[in-house]
Amino acid sequence: MKSLISPNFILFSFLQSSIVGAASTLRALRAAHIRLKANQQTILYSLSLLRGNLFSLIGMLVLVQFVVGCAGVNTYPAFARAGDTVSIAAGWKQNFSRNKITITITPSSGSPIVYNPGDPAVRAVINLYPDPASSLIVSTETGQDLTPFATNYSDVINSNVFTDGDKDWWQTAVFVDLPDTLPPGPVTIDISSNSGETASSTLEIIDGIGQVDSFEAEINGGLSAPQLESMERFSHFQVSFNAAVIPYAIQAEFSHFADRDNGGNGKAYVVNPRGDLKNVSWSDDGTNLKVILVPAQAKYLSNMKDFKFYVSGGIGGLILNNVQAVDSAGNPVTGVTANVLFRN
Repeated sequence: MKSLISPNFILFSFLQSSIVGAASTLRALRAAHIRLKANQQTILYSLSLLRGNLFSLIGMLVLVQFVVGCAGVNTYPAFARAGDTVSIAAGWKQNFSRNKITITITPSSGSPIVYNPGDPAVRAVINLYPDPASSLIVSTETGQDLTPFATNYSDVINSNVFTDGDKDWWQTAVFVDLPDTLPPGPVTIDISSNSGETASSTLEIIDGIGQVDSFEAEINGGLSAPQLESMERFSHFQVSFNAAVIPYAIQAEFSHFADRDNGGNGKAYVVNPRGDLKNVSWSDDGTNLKVILVPAQAKYLSNMKDFKFYVSGGIGGLILNNVQAVDSAGNPVTGVTANVLFRN
């Protein structure tokens, strides 16, 4: 039986070479593309044998796009037949979901083909996260390179080119079934969300009859559309904070529409994206939510963005009623504000 790697298995474990090395790898791949073009059929056949491991095999693509920051990086695989399934490393996208993105596929000849939001040919839009015990994470937080250049990589990721200091890191991967009418030749895949985020990748279409990926798993064979959808990010509220002086701890109080136990819908669930940085304690009575944030270590957080958390669970109408902050001695810290943003 084939096995499917969970999207929570993070492809950042590939970050074991330098940025220079990654760039060299990309140049080598491009050179190989030219040398091997005459053998495209053989390449595709070899790649098709690996189809069941699609989630794990996009790792190098994720590495190159996220660390080097190249635009227009190839899909995985870089060669495909019309009708095959390919994956696209889209970057750190806040608003990519199957119901919010438009995909435009421009072939070597003929008119572009457009997949509108919700098109079933967009199989999944899944966020991939770094292993919390990876060298990338631990090296960053301890200020040492447990593996070569680990902190260099984190500096790139944390730059204003990518997350701008937000340590809630992920890579958005988009899985797409190609149209079966594409002619052989280069193809460009452009993705845009209704909020203006974009991504672009290229691949080479070769001769042959393509086949959509069934995402074979150990149990029950191929994954259904609902099973793939269950791995995607669900609608939620993002809560972030601003302050001129970083406090030691924050308490925020909210109200929301009644949950399912009180005649409404959903059930509040608070998500801490970086449990190694801060502790989150929370309680909810069905219409009122209280959240307390304190550092995981007995020291101040280094950035206000580290206080960010999510409220999910299908509730609606989340409103901030009060926010309080204190320093390490328990003295009030003024000027702390919160922003509540709904994402679906």
